[in-house]
Amino acid sequence: MKILITGATSGIGFETGIQLIKKGHFVYFTTHRKNQIKTLVEKLKELGFQKESAVFQLDITKEFDRKLIYDLDIDCLFCNASIGYGGSILDLPISRLEENFKVNVFSNIELIQTYCAHLFLTQKKGKVVVMSSIAGMVPIPFLGSYCATKATLISLTTCLKKEVKLLTNDIQVKLIEPGIFNTGFNEVMIENKKKSIYFQELEPSLTNLEESFFQLFGHNQVNSIVKKIVQAIESNSSKFIYRAPFFQGLFAKGYQLFH
Repeated sequence: MKILITGATSGIGFETGIQLIKKGHFVYFTTHRKNQIKTLVEKLKELGFQKESAVFQLDITKEFDRKLIYDLDIDCLFCNASIGYGGSILDLPISRLEENFKVNVFSNIELIQTYCAHLFLTQKKGKVVVMSSIAGMVPIPFLGSYCATKATLISLTTCLKKEVKLLTNDIQVKLIEPGIFNTGFNEVMIENKKKSIYFQELEPSLTNLEESFFQLFGHNQVNSIVKKIVQAIESNSSKFIYRAPFFQGLFAKGYQLFH
């Protein structure tokens, strides 16, 4: 298969691409910024995977970049690109909330629309794999903006799957819901919070609590979720949702049932 991964510079996106190459697939690694290309190419060269991969910039917020997929033969689109902002809903700048939704929701949906339109026009089979999060099922205080975008992605992807099924069996839709992994992404959300008017006195202790929470429950190895993503990409089964780690997924399901 030929798989395109957005947000593939590092973390889960990059590791998924590496595992897919090892299984015999060709991977398009895409970056948000042009200055990330050289580093990514060098990493792939060191691993000896330059022939089984291609690297280019695909900023999902830009229409020109999204339309680059028209020129590619893609069997699977893995929508992994996202950003996260921390902060209290009471004084979270609306501009940050808008940007969070622009990247995580609107731009991903526009990319999916572009890809699916291409599949319908060319009458090709394809697969859409969307990266959401268990945070979309279990809202985390002071990370409400990020959690809201992931919850929205869960709803939209679920609807997308049902709608596409009415039209064709040639396009599959899969949803990924990872738990907490220490890739550095969560730490960035903690650090990029703007000073709160309401929580000035509590801020230092809240930050320590957040850091301790992620360290305690976060997994340092991404193997479990990467394995699930590879399964979702390769599988032709009707299974829709893929979660890992197991116990975090179990907790999220229990939370939704009993909260």
